Amino acid sequence: MARHLAIALFLARASIQTQAQYRVDFLVQMVLALFWVVWNVAPLWLVFEIRPEVAGWTRPQAMLVMSAFLILKAVLEGLITPNLVALVDRIRTGTLDFLLLKPADAQLMVSFTKVVPAKTMDLLAGLAMAAASIAQLDPAPTPTAVLAGAAMLGAGALVLYAVWILVACVAFWVVKIDNLSFLFTSLFDAARWPVSVFRGWVRVVLTWVLPIAAMTSYPALAVLERLDLVHAVWAWGLTLGLLVGSRLAWRQAVLHYSSASS
Repeated sequence: MARHLAIALFLARASIQTQAQYRVDFLVQMVLALFWVVWNVAPLWLVFEIRPEVAGWTRPQAMLVMSAFLILKAVLEGLITPNLVALVDRIRTGTLDFLLLKPADAQLMVSFTKVVPAKTMDLLAGLAMAAASIAQLDPAPTPTAVLAGAAMLGAGALVLYAVWILVACVAFWVVKIDNLSFLFTSLFDAARWPVSVFRGWVRVVLTWVLPIAAMTSYPALAVLERLDLVHAVWAWGLTLGLLVGSRLAWRQAVLHYSSASS
């Protein structure tokens, strides 16, 4: 485990150092990332300028959901998506050979080869927003509730990773999966809103079929001590199931890989 962590950190550091060499582009990307943070937060903020409460959520409570969304968005667009897009390209061109021949786990290698430093803006904004929202809550959440929220947020990040691995595995049989990735990214945008905002079948789908809203609403509900044990156990059961399923799918997909030299 320590060896895998060291490899992941080395790959991430090398990617950041490579991109930081182009300083002007690096700064432009950071500024654009800050703009998109404001763009994502603005709609929710404006809604609470008009109404003090929406679907049972006050502004500080809803901002907890937004903070979880920004943190997961940083993980998705800063780490998961760039690497899996690169993986699809390697499969298409046959250059995945170079990673499969290295003396390290191939899934680990393809997961940390590229990091987008600009997305740290989303991460920092999410953490700052979470701290500010928690400070405004009355009564203040207990340390146990905050830790429970962090655990649920970790589950959301792992679900994102597992789903994207499953999507990437499709590329071993299908040449282009761009539409699938665009569809998932578009659906993930719904996670910026508390899950109770949605009604009917949309809420059912976003909670039980594609647990996108639950990735951000459950951490906030845990901090607010409004997440029941059944939903928490279901969320972690789904997380572990997807992780195991994505690992098995990856191993099967690699067995069917036709390398550049075959």
